[in-house]
Amino acid sequence: MKTKIFFTSLVILIFLAFITPVHAESQNPVDTKVKTIASPDHNKLAEYYENEAKEMSLKVEEQKKLLHEYDIHSYYYGREGQDFQAHHEALLDKYEKAAERNSEMAAAHRKMAKKR
Repeated sequence: MKTKIFFTSLVILIFLAFITPVHAESQNPVDTKVKTIASPDHNKLAEYYENEAKEMSLKVEEQKKLLHEYDIHSYYYGREGQDFQAHHEALLDKYEKAAERNSEMAAAHRKMAKKR
């Protein structure tokens, strides 16, 4: 009985797969024309990356404050203190690299904007 239901449902699924409508090509005359690719606005991209770099710099400062607090009062943290320190040092490194990379991207986009 189960095999009969299985094969019946399989045949139905195959049938449905073959009768799905094929999308016709667009009849819109605008679509037939060659589309021009808009050039990216490098100034806006540079601003975006600069803002991201500023955000990452703020996060770097926050992590530095947390690590400084840990250095002063490491006895507050007990056994988990070393995990806390390692975690925030890793975050600090990650945020510093992100800020640097975003600054590089902003500079690259400023350079591209000047070329145009």
